[in-house]
Amino acid sequence: MARNPIFAIIWLVLLFFLAWPIAAACAGPFEACFHFIKDITNFLEKLITWPRDCGRAIGDCSTRCPTPF
Repeated sequence: MARNPIFAIIWLVLLFFLAWPIAAACAGPFEACFHFIKDITNFLEKLITWPRDCGRAIGDCSTRCPTPF
C-alpha cells in the first residue's frame, strides 16, 4: 500500500487545531486543582499508548506481551 503525504498533513492539522486544544482544555486547568484527575489522565494515557507498544512488540518480534497497566 502506498503512503500518501496528504494524509500526514491532514492528521497534523487535526492534531494542532483539534486534539491538542481539546486535551489542554480538559486536563490543563483541572489537573492542577484536583489531584484525582491526574490519576485518571495517567490511566487513560496508559490505555491510549498500549496499541503503540503492541505495534512496537510486533515490529521487534518480542516474546514479551506489553500490558496496558
